[in-house]
Amino acid sequence: MIEALILLKEMQFLDSKIIRIKTLIENTPAVVNGYDRSFKDSQEERQKKNADLDKALRQKREFELSASEKSEKIKKLRAKSSDIKTNKEYQLHLKEVEQLEKEVRLIEDDILIVMEQIEEFEKTSTAVNKKFEIEQSKYNEAVSAAKKEQSEGEKELDELLKQRSELAKHIPKEPYNKYMHILERKNALAVVAAKAELCQGCFLNMPPQLYAEVMKGEKINTCPQCGRILYYEPDPH
Repeated sequence: MIEALILLKEMQFLDSKIIRIKTLIENTPAVVNGYDRSFKDSQEERQKKNADLDKALRQKREFELSASEKSEKIKKLRAKSSDIKTNKEYQLHLKEVEQLEKEVRLIEDDILIVMEQIEEFEKTSTAVNKKFEIEQSKYNEAVSAAKKEQSEGEKELDELLKQRSELAKHIPKEPYNKYMHILERKNALAVVAAKAELCQGCFLNMPPQLYAEVMKGEKINTCPQCGRILYYEPDPH
């Protein structure tokens, strides 16, 4: 096999790795954003459920405060009952006390209802918080792994680009330009094997005479169908 073809095979190997790593690096923000969306959904669910619980707890405190204020007012009214002079005033006084007691009972009913809600919200909130902690752990691990992979990819890419630059110095200008032209047109795959009279780029049959020339490896041949540069690879069977 001629040296230029050997070097082009090595160049294709490097370029395939370079393109793969570049794609990984370019896709990392989108991958992280995907994790962000899933994590934020869990976070929003947690915030909503905890907000429901907080609201119910505030209502309970407000009801308790209102009931306490009304109970205190009832005590003061009862303490003043001995000072009432007329029956009419006394009847009005009793009605006021009865009204306050009724209001207290209604508030106590509201407290019981909201306590049931709190109990239910606490169960839901506990479950959601546990789920969130799991999702947060998964999110942190996934983002950390993605960024680590990106960082390692950037280091590997730097090394590969150095190797590529050095390799390019040894490839004659004409075959290198031909390679680059095909690489840009053929989805980053310019050099492929010819095996069992099939081009491994387009998987179409090639003429027997061309296949024989590729087997010799004495010059650079291209596939008549897809135009890719060919090198011989023996059929393992």
